[in-house]
Amino acid sequence: MVLITLKIILDPIFLYRDYKTKITEKVNEACYNECTKENGYILKVNKLTRITDNCISNVDSSIIFFVEVDVDNLKPELNDIFSDKVCMIFNGGLFINIKNKMKVLIPSNSLAKYKYMNNKTFVDDKNNVIKENDIIQVKIIGIKYSKKNFSCFGELV
Repeated sequence: MVLITLKIILDPIFLYRDYKTKITEKVNEACYNECTKENGYILKVNKLTRITDNCISNVDSSIIFFVEVDVDNLKPELNDIFSDKVCMIFNGGLFINIKNKMKVLIPSNSLAKYKYMNNKTFVDDKNNVIKENDIIQVKIIGIKYSKKNFSCFGELV
């Protein structure tokens, strides 16, 4: 859980007794599929914790609220360990899909103990097999943020 600050704009028509519900709706809209370098992927908005400030817009009669929101997020950091499904295997490595938001590439040179097989699997000398939909653990060893997405490289744990 992380606290983030957002700017939410409401039309005056929504200023009634239940205005906090409308602010919460706007927060959910603003955070849906959002990814920023500072906060990562917003997975879920837990609650509106407080309204820190408000003002009337200089452009029109809209009211601007500055709110603090408690969210669940996914922000990759170096050496983080994640466990999730293998979503794609090819001769250059494999991809793991973390919480259906972020794909992590494990290149074949990080799979040195494994050999790529033509049936889209990796097999080691002890006949341990990695195939699509297997749950594996990955350690993040490289991160890049670009175009509202994280690109990550990892290695097996």
